[in-house]
Amino acid sequence: MIELPANVESRLIHAAQDEGQSLAQFVDRLLESYLEDKADAQTAEAAYRDFIASGEASIPLDKLIAEHGV
Repeated sequence: MIELPANVESRLIHAAQDEGQSLAQFVDRLLESYLEDKADAQTAEAAYRDFIASGEASIPLDKLIAEHGV
């Protein structure tokens, strides 16, 4: 069991109720989302380090927009 400050626990309970979920379901979903975001951030950081190490030139945003009409 995890001990939480009363105000945090209360906020979680209300958020779970607002979502129509039990506290356990809500916390499980929050943790799953957090872990996925953390893994994505680690993947992005590794890709950025690889890009920097490659020495490849970056493309300025205004050039990218001009070339692709984004």
